[in-house]
Amino acid sequence: MFKPHKLAIMVTALLGLYGCNTNDETTDNGRPDNALQVLQYVDPLIGTDGLGNVNPAPVMPEGMIQPGPDSWNQANWNGKGSPSDYHHQLAKLSGFSNTHISGAGKGDLNDFAFLPFTGSNTDPVTINKPSELSEVGYYKADLVETGIKAELTATQRVAFHRYSYPAGEDRKVQLDLQHELLEQYGNHSRNIYYKRVSDNAIAGARTSNEWGQWQTVFFYAEFSEPFVDQLLYVDGKLSSDTEVGLADYIGYGETRPRVRDVVTRLNFAKGEQPITMKMAISGTGIEGAMANLRADEHGYRFDQVVQENKQAWAKVLNKFTLEGGSDADKTMFYTSLYRTYIAPFVYQDVDGHYRGMDGKVHQAKPGFTNYSVYSMWDTFRAAHPLKTIIEKERAIDYVHDLLNKYKTGGIMPKWELHSDYTGEMVGYPAVSIIADVIVKYPDAFTPEEIKLALQAANVSANFDLALTNTWVPYQDPWNGDKRFTVMTRHGQYAEQHGYVPANVKYKPEEGGMAQDKYDELVNESVSYGVENAYYDWCIAQLARLAGDKSAENRYLARATTWRAYFDYNPAEYGKYGSTGFMRPKNYDGSWVNNYPSCAIDKNGNPVTPPPGCDINDSSRYDTFWPYRAEHRGQDFTEGNTWQWSWFVPHDIEGLKEVMGGEEKFRKNLDALFTANSNADTSQGDMTGYIGQFVMGNEPDHHVPYLYNWTKEPWKTQEYVDQAVRSFFHPTTTGLIGNEDVGQMSAWYIMSALGFYQVTPGVPVYTSEIPSFLETQIIPSVRVYKRCCFR
Repeated sequence: MFKPHKLAIMVTALLGLYGCNTNDETTDNGRPDNALQVLQYVDPLIGTDGLGNVNPAPVMPEGMIQPGPDSWNQANWNGKGSPSDYHHQLAKLSGFSNTHISGAGKGDLNDFAFLPFTGSNTDPVTINKPSELSEVGYYKADLVETGIKAELTATQRVAFHRYSYPAGEDRKVQLDLQHELLEQYGNHSRNIYYKRVSDNAIAGARTSNEWGQWQTVFFYAEFSEPFVDQLLYVDGKLSSDTEVGLADYIGYGETRPRVRDVVTRLNFAKGEQPITMKMAISGTGIEGAMANLRADEHGYRFDQVVQENKQAWAKVLNKFTLEGGSDADKTMFYTSLYRTYIAPFVYQDVDGHYRGMDGKVHQAKPGFTNYSVYSMWDTFRAAHPLKTIIEKERAIDYVHDLLNKYKTGGIMPKWELHSDYTGEMVGYPAVSIIADVIVKYPDAFTPEEIKLALQAANVSANFDLALTNTWVPYQDPWNGDKRFTVMTRHGQYAEQHGYVPANVKYKPEEGGMAQDKYDELVNESVSYGVENAYYDWCIAQLARLAGDKSAENRYLARATTWRAYFDYNPAEYGKYGSTGFMRPKNYDGSWVNNYPSCAIDKNGNPVTPPPGCDINDSSRYDTFWPYRAEHRGQDFTEGNTWQWSWFVPHDIEGLKEVMGGEEKFRKNLDALFTANSNADTSQGDMTGYIGQFVMGNEPDHHVPYLYNWTKEPWKTQEYVDQAVRSFFHPTTTGLIGNEDVGQMSAWYIMSALGFYQVTPGVPVYTSEIPSFLETQIIPSVRVYKRCCFR
């Protein structure tokens, strides 16, 4: 199916697997003294306004703890400043919590919020914004009402807080263990545990139902001085206890709420020295958190931690050296590179214990690492392919970790969060990540591991939902009953019926194949249909490597089901400049309409609906309007057919064919990039328009590069450059959409370097003109001094 264009660059060249004079240095140890200079080009505040949803928390590369500021906005998100809990424009601060998800479209974590204070007022305080400083490995802010200076840094598993108080004031610290759960969406603590271990040590845990369900994080913290007094509030009442709640892990079988709201206020009395706290977390238990802290040898040497954090990041970022380009270009590049190393992050204790997808504690075998926060629907497109170039061993580690998640949980996750199947987003994207790595590095895997990868992919793509009958049912406020979202029935419809019908959920009387509770969330048929066809193609690549011809043929057949959605009708769609679009189809094969013709003119432009013309009344729908955009729950995911008609990365030649040939394919691309940006019923995820191309969300990130499969490849450069220059800026508003846990950053990196992998699973990159005159990449350990891109 896949035929690389003449401008494509073989990945072997990019990886330095031939030529390039490899008789140079063989280690990146001993970097020069100016190695830290690269850090001047990292600004963690980029994108912290608007929709970027990034948090400036200092963090180690792949560090499991991220102490950071949590903005307070009483009018939004139940007090949260954003899904990441920080928004730069907001001056109010609710506390400094120690776990964060940076860049996602939803919020979670934000465990264990500490707030230094004086006197008795523990309300949200105001950050003196001119004093706020965020840089690699360090965050600082002065608090207006109390005059306190708060500083944060981190090692791999330990957060350090340093609070400097005004002279003559009691030095106090509040810990809020409930902290800003989105209760209006049904989120709450299932259990909170707290223990006063000694006069300078505390421990605790929180089990919460939010985006991730029944997830428990444990902590152990020590202070540089003993506290002289403690006020402990349990479910709003003052308590004299030194230990409350239960410290055990609460899994899916637990239905009894325990202690759900705990606040403690510690008084360290007056003094001249700052109060420094060091805190470790664990997913396994208090003992794990304590062991993680005990393994740290920094004592309370806060400044030393900052310096070592910076050195760790310099080692990572110096994998790239850039020549040419402006300082703004370099700042965007290195900040983007920095963000691709925030997640997935290590999520296991220093002794190798971790909690698996089955809720049980496991011991990691030598060489294995458990990771968390896989935003795979986003990151399979560029973030993971980028990792295969600059961090081969880590890319391989991710495959082993994902396969282990399959072994401990019974299915591969779509969007994993602290060992929870969130059931978020479309299809089974883990197979793309796994196939891409194994295709590129087959010798890194045994035949048994490749067969395991095929087994995991096959089980996930054909998951028997009846197995979830043993799970405790609960309503995820975001996605409904988890049993129906961990993996949906779309794939079964595609194989048995040839495509996913649009009316399974809404019109069961018209003949679903297996009408029962598991069809509850069979929707977004076009998005699932075209993406799953690509994922099935990825499974076919695994089957080929595993030597399973029967499975290869089966999934290659499933990989063609995307064709059922394309409505080739130049007479109808010519007014939009296109020959056709991907369109939802009923179970009986008829096309689905999505809009009343009374609300558009003869040229397809929207008009003010006349009386009686309700655009939300599906009984009036008598035409298909390509601008109709949806968030979720109908026929498309976070977009419309303008964006989704191009998601056939594994069969670009086939896409050309159904569109009427290469010339019409190109003209359809032209129509996309020149369409009316203001016509659609835009959703919040749709930002960064060039025509109807949407840079601010993932489905069409590859589309500008498709011009390289036409006779006008220069348009790839034109539109990629326009996107880079228009939507990425080194400012707090410098991201056009959610950063999406490294995906938006990785797209920028690869585009700035001048290449992109349109089809993860095919070791080929297509090119365009880079932003820099010369770039040197140091993959893994070996330095290829004279191997660069011009």
